[in-house]
Amino acid sequence: MRNRTVLKLFGFIAPILTYLFALLWPGRKARVAAVECRNKCKIMALVQNLESYMDPEGKTPLESIVERCYKLGSFPALWAIEGVGKDLAEWHMARNENPTRLLIDAQLDPKWDGAWLMLHAGIGIGFAKYYMDRLPRNCTEKDIQHVVRRTVDLCRANSREGYYGAAIESLGLVTRFMQNAAFCRHVHHALLEYAPDSVGFYWRGVGRSVYFHPINFIPGLVRPCRAIHMCEVEAPTPELKETMLSGVAWPLTIVNMTHPEVMEWTLENHDDYFSGSPGFFNGVVSTVVMRYDTTPDDPLIGKFMNHRPDPKNRTLSGLWNSKIKGSLETALQTIYPILKKHNQLDQVFRYQSLPALAARLEQQTGG
Repeated sequence: MRNRTVLKLFGFIAPILTYLFALLWPGRKARVAAVECRNKCKIMALVQNLESYMDPEGKTPLESIVERCYKLGSFPALWAIEGVGKDLAEWHMARNENPTRLLIDAQLDPKWDGAWLMLHAGIGIGFAKYYMDRLPRNCTEKDIQHVVRRTVDLCRANSREGYYGAAIESLGLVTRFMQNAAFCRHVHHALLEYAPDSVGFYWRGVGRSVYFHPINFIPGLVRPCRAIHMCEVEAPTPELKETMLSGVAWPLTIVNMTHPEVMEWTLENHDDYFSGSPGFFNGVVSTVVMRYDTTPDDPLIGKFMNHRPDPKNRTLSGLWNSKIKGSLETALQTIYPILKKHNQLDQVFRYQSLPALAARLEQQTGG
């Protein structure tokens, strides 16, 4: 997917193949599967834009580029801004492998304050991809350690306070997309040694990556979503399995917000997706908190949250009200304001109890 033209072609072919596969396989909804696939393709194209968001000479102010992204509309703006961050990092890395304070010193009008999270996610992609692209074919442990250390150092040196987690999470996204599960374990060990505070963010990114991995564009034979099985077999510990599941739920929710029937399908087939997993719904809540911070005026958030499934399906309606509507109302009304006040929004980029975190932050400051 490094080539933007190939990505565009993939986005045309994949939904058709997905529809045909799901149509022929018992127990699948071809239309829902094709919609989900098409949505994923659109988002990948927004992040990996057909042309760089940066002008060749880098003269266009970041604020002007961000403003242009928001003019695309509140829904696509989120991923376009992530793409801006990626292109910003790549532009600077092509000229200087040690950029510093890219987003620390960047200035945005307060009305674009919501762009910071995804700008940080984007620079993390750019930094990680730069070094992954340059790995030798038969790389050594030392080579992997170099990738990890450089990515960590660059994310720290260029991230604003309270945003580092959003940047380093992308190391997991890039690693799993460009490498295999065994390689991810090597990165895990390198992180444990060099930046243990980044491990949770990293595996959240790995989970996000398996959702977008090309193998998961076609529905699974046993389970509808192949990414769930990948979480179970690739995570090094039970807790990190929940972290990966949280990472899968993150894009599954936000990418398909315009089509709530995808989440309906997920809830109806809960045993195949989350089966009581706390990590999965942590991802649902976290991604909507992130979406709300980026585009707080987007009516789609409320529309998705208050969506009403077919009332004849009481089980589905009950699950939606408790797992989606109820959880998101609590998150947006209670948890988000506390994380915002304490400058801890990057904490939604790793798996943890957000209510417990919010309570702890308030207790520490007597809030």
